Amino acid sequence: MPSFNLLAVALASALLASAASPYSRRSVAYLQQNGPAAKALNDQYASLTTSSPCSDGDIACIGGQFASCWGGSYHVYGCPSGWTCAAIPNEWSSGTTTTCDTPDDIAWRFSQAGISETKRSFSSSPPKARSTAYLQQNGPAARALNDQYASLTTSSPCNDGDIACIGGEFASCWGGSYHVNSCPSGWTCAAIPNEWSSGTTTTCDTPDDIAWRFSQAGISETK
Repeated sequence: MPSFNLLAVALASALLASAASPYSRRSVAYLQQNGPAAKALNDQYASLTTSSPCSDGDIACIGGQFASCWGGSYHVYGCPSGWTCAAIPNEWSSGTTTTCDTPDDIAWRFSQAGISETKRSFSSSPPKARSTAYLQQNGPAARALNDQYASLTTSSPCNDGDIACIGGEFASCWGGSYHVNSCPSGWTCAAIPNEWSSGTTTTCDTPDDIAWRFSQAGISETK
């Protein structure tokens, strides 16, 4: 079965707080504007099962897993360990994103939007603060991964389960070869420093979010 990373990572959300020029400013106003639509989607998802009718291309969350419709049926893909699927309010622009995300980020977004989602247990405690210290701690590792990705091609050797970015696209290794999936229009693939915890995430993200994270980490990624 294909992995969530292979089929759904292009839907991963940009996680996080307010930015400064020269790139776009993150806005709590966007969270407040988009919150009701995200909550309405989560209400719809709560009643879905894998037997629910759907049209090819539909996406949803079913039982905390990411679901994609093809062949007239929903197929589910497990989120990364400790993550869950939800519709979340966008923070950079109008709209919502249905994706796997951390319970902390989901809870934080809805709390900033002024919307209670406690019945869905996205977080067992009040949302903790995002941390610039994590960005600074994780920035060098993310930069090193991006340096490695810059030399990769689809012909590069890999082990099944490896993920990477190749030419701005998300790449997953299976059958001993890299297979690429295009990011959404205007997005690109990168290793980014986590803001909620130690480590990095390789995913499709907005250039604004990528630039903001590395600027907060004190690392230049302009090359």
